[in-house]
Amino acid sequence: MYYELYMDAFFLENFCLDFLLLFLTGIAAKLPVRFGRMAAWAACGSVGSCALLFLFPEGGVFLTGAAAVLALLMVKGSFQISFGQKKRLVRSTAVFLGMAFLMGGLLPVLRLWVTLPVILSGIAGTALIYAALRLKEKWKYETENLCEVTLLWNGRQKKLSGLRDTGNRLVDPYHGKPVAVVEYQAVKELFNQKTKVLWIPYHTVGKQNGCMPGICLDCLFINRDGEEKKIDRPIVAVSKETLNGAGRYQMILPSTLIDD
Repeated sequence: MYYELYMDAFFLENFCLDFLLLFLTGIAAKLPVRFGRMAAWAACGSVGSCALLFLFPEGGVFLTGAAAVLALLMVKGSFQISFGQKKRLVRSTAVFLGMAFLMGGLLPVLRLWVTLPVILSGIAGTALIYAALRLKEKWKYETENLCEVTLLWNGRQKKLSGLRDTGNRLVDPYHGKPVAVVEYQAVKELFNQKTKVLWIPYHTVGKQNGCMPGICLDCLFINRDGEEKKIDRPIVAVSKETLNGAGRYQMILPSTLIDD
């Protein structure tokens, strides 16, 4: 049985898939993503794939080895990893090959659901893998930065889960102290109508200016990785909005409050 192979289409498909795989490798391995370099080395990889097709038309062990070397060169060139960085180069190449394996299994499944050209299927597969990687990173970040927090005020206490957030830059305008944010629903039974309130200005995307009521607690305890830290007279801003849709945490703690 004979097949007709259009080399221009073969080159274009390989170029696009190699580029997408390099992009996913950069995201997964936390490497600097430079689209120009990736495009140049994806083109080199596609030329190499065309050459390998002529050199090893029957496939075999030599083709597999040559393809692995080609993948290593693409990763090295795209992310400027020197041969002296052996572990980093091998690890990054392994991520590239893993992404290729994942993509190779995902594309046939996608094409069972909807008929798409290889390139569009590759883009759809890349979007799905990229979304999965982002969700994994978000889950890992939240898991590593979760801690148990105990709030004490006027003889009452409340335990809840807090998230250490490096992006929280909220400060008390009166004393310049870092301010934590807590959900109203999580602490509404802790306070009463006589609670003294400080108004904390804040800025968010879509709402340039706003204020949240802030309360000066007696103290709070942060338990993280088995170590407990006491903070006296902290200021906590109370938000009516839910901080985490999944309910994994009810409080956001600025990293300066924990690390200092």
